[in-house]
Amino acid sequence: MIVTRVGNYELEDEIFSSGPSTFFNARNVILGNPIVVRRLTIDPARADDVRATFFREMRHQASFQHPAIWPPLDVMDLDGYLWSVHPTRRGTPSDEKIRTSGPMSLSEASHIGGELADALGHMHGRGFVHGRVAPRWVLVDERGAQLASFTKSADLAAGIWPLRPAVAGLSPFSAPEELRGHRPTAESDVYSLAATILWWTSMQYPAGGATSEEGMDRVHRGVRRIEIGQVRPDIPAVLAAALDGALHPDPLLRRGSASSLGTLLVETHRRLAAEIPSGFETGVHLLPTGAMQSLQIMGRHGSGAFGVVFRAKSRDGKDTYAIKALKPEHRHDQDARERFLREARALEAIDHPNVVRIRGVGEEGGTPYAVMEFIPGHDLGTLLLKEGALPAPRAARIAVGIARGLEAIHREGVLHRDLKPHNILVAPGDQPVIADFGVARSIRAERMTMTGTFVGTPAYMAPEQFEDVPPSFAVDLYALGAILHEMLTGQCPFTGRDAISTIRAIRDQPAPRLPSDIPASLADIVGRLLRKKPEERYLDATTLALDLESVAATLEAEREVEPMPDDIPD
Repeated sequence: MIVTRVGNYELEDEIFSSGPSTFFNARNVILGNPIVVRRLTIDPARADDVRATFFREMRHQASFQHPAIWPPLDVMDLDGYLWSVHPTRRGTPSDEKIRTSGPMSLSEASHIGGELADALGHMHGRGFVHGRVAPRWVLVDERGAQLASFTKSADLAAGIWPLRPAVAGLSPFSAPEELRGHRPTAESDVYSLAATILWWTSMQYPAGGATSEEGMDRVHRGVRRIEIGQVRPDIPAVLAAALDGALHPDPLLRRGSASSLGTLLVETHRRLAAEIPSGFETGVHLLPTGAMQSLQIMGRHGSGAFGVVFRAKSRDGKDTYAIKALKPEHRHDQDARERFLREARALEAIDHPNVVRIRGVGEEGGTPYAVMEFIPGHDLGTLLLKEGALPAPRAARIAVGIARGLEAIHREGVLHRDLKPHNILVAPGDQPVIADFGVARSIRAERMTMTGTFVGTPAYMAPEQFEDVPPSFAVDLYALGAILHEMLTGQCPFTGRDAISTIRAIRDQPAPRLPSDIPASLADIVGRLLRKKPEERYLDATTLALDLESVAATLEAEREVEPMPDDIPD
């Protein structure tokens, strides 16, 4: 390793580069403590301006005393570069984290968003505006978040207006009034914060769009903004309303402040953190019944209606597992406990590549849990958020796997009842794996066939699930039809302003036609699955799987022999 000394600091390995800035791990040669050093390359064409901007930003950033604002410890102008020295805490830009790992959980987003909102409230209380809040300027690590890039804030505080485009740094996360050329305000920061949280949790820009440029263009054209409750149905209603209010395009009608939004985010995180039962904290070892070695919990991975999921590893470190435990609020509900254990043990009998495998069942401190295989990759809902509608052959092949998985669980008498994209994991090779059986029921258990119980996610529920009738396997087949429709179009077949209007559409409106470019054979399957009467759908998942396999094979064969374009004549 080549070590370079700059002033009183020895540069070690490079951490990462962003534009003209390069960050290094380093050491203070006098005190011996580790630090981080940033090197800024100077543009010779505007060297004096770069120096003035740099030192103005460093003085401005140093004036804030907040844990989510990365302070400079020293600044230098040496060897043709500008240097700043910072504490060792560093992080990954949140946009890079999301693109690598997928959308954040609501717990993580509310935790980091709460820290960010508190930092903005600190700035706003002193009369300053950040003006550049966006995923790329939020650094995240295991301890939380830090807000970066104070060039714009420093120039605004110095009375510079209008700003140079490079300093203004407009993006799809900028408030609409900024994109119209207005000076940013505290309300603009609130909009950008809400837009950032929307993107963290759904990878969606406020007005939609597949790219940053398209997202900005849609805001310019006044395209109706996305409502966060539509792309993250699991978000608490009060938080969804607060974020939607903060995203109002008119700053005069925009609701909330950074401080009030931060308080709500902190409370949301605390509520979600309370999902972790006693005895399931990170680092704890569990020994499932009959297991030869214990499993160590590595952290919370997600949650469903009745359970919370943790990532765990075997004591020898060779294998990774998912552990699903009953949520604390259901621990004393005897019926919920019996259902959780009954279905976990029923699934233990299923060994199928399209159904998550149960490796063991146990109980810790009165809380039952199930050990499952850990599926690397995203769920189908995240895949659709990232890629949109899928090509027909790919959608058909994924649907085949889901149907085969349903065939396996139905054979054991288990009805899923909440089949949706976010409950289908996508393993390498586009292999779907059905998971989250939190509201599943056993058709064979008499006490589990009660009627009049409303469970599931409305957009994927069959019409009869809203009636006082016994459930049947047909509801899972209907859900697969809704999922296949979404894979082919990027949208659920029935949507409404809220759950009630969605339910009315499912019950009363005919299924929408698929686009004309969808193969008729596949469209016919979707149409049959979405029929209102359960007896008019497929009789079982086996018959459905056979039809889907035939269609998928035909589509893939047609794609392989697709004719080449005619030769261009001389």
